[in-house]
Amino acid sequence: MEDIENRRKKEVEGSDEVKENNQNESEEDLKNIIARHPLFEVLIESHMKCLEVGYEEAGEFDITSDAWKKLVNTNSKATTSPNTSELDHFMEAYCMALSKLKEAIEEPTKEAKAFINATYIQLKELGDANNPQINCDNN
Repeated sequence: MEDIENRRKKEVEGSDEVKENNQNESEEDLKNIIARHPLFEVLIESHMKCLEVGYEEAGEFDITSDAWKKLVNTNSKATTSPNTSELDHFMEAYCMALSKLKEAIEEPTKEAKAFINATYIQLKELGDANNPQINCDNN
């Protein structure tokens, strides 16, 4: 009786392992299909542009972007499977969403920069008006 129960447990455990392995393989296949999609490079560039918004020193992202471009170029040499219309729509929508996100992030950043610049100008004018000797010394 115990032998039968042990066999059943092992069979169930084995089938769970097989299901998990199949799921992992399926996920890897999906990742590879996405990485080979023609819009993958555009998606990565859009993502990097979102990250760059608001950073004065975006040089660190250029390095990452170049690394991604190398990765994308090697992955996108293979063609995608013919039945990818859902993936095409997803990739297009994702790229558009990232573009809109970038614009939404940029607007307040531009407004904040304009405000800060105007404040600096006003402070400089106030400083110049309160210290006429500094103006004479600078000339």
